[in-house]
Amino acid sequence: MSLINVVVAITSPDVKAEIIAEGVKARPDMNLVRGEHVEATEVDAILETIPRLSQCALIIVGHPAETYELAERWLAERPDIVVMRVDVVGDMVRIGVRPRLDSLLTTLRRLVEHVGTHEPGQVTRMQPRSVGFDVKAADAQSPPRSLMQASIDWVHRRLQDAVESVPEENGDVNGLCVTRKTLLQALDSGPHDPSRDLANADAALDLALANADPKSEPLAAAAKFFDLTPLEFRMMALALAPELDLRFQRCIGFLLDDISRRAGTIALFSSLLGVTARIRSELADDGALARWLVFEDYAGRQPTADEPLRVDLFLAQWILGDAFALTNDPRVRRIMRLVPWPGAGLLQRNDERARAVGLIEKLHGAQWILFGGDDPAAWRALLEPGAHEKEVVPIRVELARLAGTDLVEVEDLARRFARVVLLAGGPLIIDVPKADVSEEDDDRLRLFFAALEGVRCRAAVICPDAARAIRLLAPAPYELLDEMPLSFAARVAAVRAAAAGARVYLTESTAESIATQFPLSVDQLEHAMRLASSRTTYDHGMERFLAACREVASEGISHLAERLEPLFSLDEVVLPPDRKQQLHEIVDHVRFAPRVLDEWKFRDQLPYGRGVTALFHGFSGTGKTMAAIGIARELGIQILRLDLSKVVSKYIGDTEKNIDRVFTDAQRSGAAILIDEADALLGKRSEVKDAHDRYANIEVAYLLQRMEAYEGLAILTTNLRQNLDPAFVRRLRFVVDFPRPDAEARKQIWRQCLPEESHLLDDAAFTLLARKVDLTGGHIRQITLRAAFIAAAAGVRIGLEHIAQAARAEFAKLGMPPVEIDLARARRAA
Repeated sequence: MSLINVVVAITSPDVKAEIIAEGVKARPDMNLVRGEHVEATEVDAILETIPRLSQCALIIVGHPAETYELAERWLAERPDIVVMRVDVVGDMVRIGVRPRLDSLLTTLRRLVEHVGTHEPGQVTRMQPRSVGFDVKAADAQSPPRSLMQASIDWVHRRLQDAVESVPEENGDVNGLCVTRKTLLQALDSGPHDPSRDLANADAALDLALANADPKSEPLAAAAKFFDLTPLEFRMMALALAPELDLRFQRCIGFLLDDISRRAGTIALFSSLLGVTARIRSELADDGALARWLVFEDYAGRQPTADEPLRVDLFLAQWILGDAFALTNDPRVRRIMRLVPWPGAGLLQRNDERARAVGLIEKLHGAQWILFGGDDPAAWRALLEPGAHEKEVVPIRVELARLAGTDLVEVEDLARRFARVVLLAGGPLIIDVPKADVSEEDDDRLRLFFAALEGVRCRAAVICPDAARAIRLLAPAPYELLDEMPLSFAARVAAVRAAAAGARVYLTESTAESIATQFPLSVDQLEHAMRLASSRTTYDHGMERFLAACREVASEGISHLAERLEPLFSLDEVVLPPDRKQQLHEIVDHVRFAPRVLDEWKFRDQLPYGRGVTALFHGFSGTGKTMAAIGIARELGIQILRLDLSKVVSKYIGDTEKNIDRVFTDAQRSGAAILIDEADALLGKRSEVKDAHDRYANIEVAYLLQRMEAYEGLAILTTNLRQNLDPAFVRRLRFVVDFPRPDAEARKQIWRQCLPEESHLLDDAAFTLLARKVDLTGGHIRQITLRAAFIAAAAGVRIGLEHIAQAARAEFAKLGMPPVEIDLARARRAA
């Protein structure tokens, strides 16, 4: 027996290549070139040293994306060799060659011999009996997979017996192309008793079926997990026959009296198995074959007698060794998430890791697990590291993608996912969309869950609305987990991890402050981390990270609110000391809310009203809006100003929806809400005299309720406090009066409104202006701005005469008598 030169090459280091190389070395009919596996980059040089007429095979081990192109190139350059691809994914090995294999090394020799004695076209038409093996059990002397081999042998004998039973004395040419004699020769028929061989094959198949190990053989796993009866298994084996051997295809065409047909029918297989019409109907309608969609294109109906009966394409590929075939089904991939949910990498504390493992262990129980609450992203992120620790691959389903799917297809999809769970073994995690969907969409979700429950496939369901999830699942058994998935400490740790990923170091206190300012979910933190990492517009890393957090938090804010950047600081707000102290107290109430509410357990005493609401009232221009902006800046957050012209609608119910949208946006983005001129929306409720009064009162009542449920910062301003509804004032935590500024306050305002570089005024001039011009800060700012343009037009810096001219115009605008400023006296005083 001539030696075959075998080259074992790797694209990256892997223990599987060592196992294969040792197997080659152990065979007396093979020579392992170089005595060990080699790098793929060395193969070209090695092939140059091997004569083209010698028998040679190349085994390349590595990731599919790396091995495919190399194998194709070597096959094109050296048609005299056999190239075998061993695709490595985790602990599984998928073998792809031209032609395929039914065992790793024995058939390799036969392939090399074929290359030497046949045309390449003949070689490529050879069919494999098996296309995969488990590398954990791989061994040079390992036996073939028993159930697959017994199934192939049984199909062989069954078809051979059927072909032999067709008479040839009548002169018919069955199928018009191939003769009985040709087929029997192809099937290696001899002078023995075929019935005895068939009986032996039957017995061997039953024995193999009873002893099959579902952990090492896909066909055995399908038989066990589908709970197939011996008769159902034989029906599946016959339908799988065309995938196993070219000769089986020709036999089926012959038996159907049409050699162009390559797939059998339920009538043919029932005849071969001696199955009655009644049992055939039960197999198709009520049995495991129908329940698990074993056959192609017959979901929900029984195939007719002459329709082709094929094993579902993706199930067949999985049985033949492709571990990813079931999830490659386009129908499955349509609603399946193929990549992990974001945020899992930020949960690095041992507490979260341990909890994640416990959650994954729960998923293998006898009931559904419902994850409720307002933070579905945290549940998703927690389940990812749990699956990683348990070394399982979660099957993620996003049911939002079911929209528009036909109801029949929904049930089919559910069974396909149940099939993936049974055969692939990963936990099923279903992400349910938010409740703003139609009743028809809920019908789809209900049917999806019912179909899974019908085959006893339970899963984890992530749904913010737990009551809705329970309604959709009824009456299936469930366990509800609706507590907070992540503690505040876990969120702070996630913020620090995200900052570290963006190359920014945060102290514990800084991270706490950011976690409070930006209530970002853990997946949004990952997005902020990636955004900050890609930005180079900020010199300081902290500024870059904060800007990314702010941008992610404000993403998707509706047009109903105007987003204000906090430009003013609290130091610029001119107020009496006691009022100024109240502004700083508002800042503290927001900043230390997590400590007081969560760590000190005050949240349990506040069923509502956990947010901070403040009313700023006073004359126009006294700094109410400026103070709100200063508070936002102190907290490092944005501020959303409610646009009443867009919020208030003439259509019934729309105003409430718009209000809810603004509050939801603010809660999600961590921004403060500013409602200017609040008395326009929160005026006193009137006696109901007509429908307009009734709905106006409803809008006021809804805003009161929404503010009470809001957990952020809401600031309202008004010039007319007496017009506000008393029920609203009762719900406020802070009420700050903004008085008209006195002379000393006005002097400070004049100085703040006139930058040093812009004017020629001295202290005496500022004192004079503060005493003469008795206006609020807003009017003073208008005067200084107008004076600045007058001076700019004259080509000089701002002087007292420009201020006097602008002041006269402002008083005229207000309908007030002008105040004369004695410029000559002011100059003498200077």
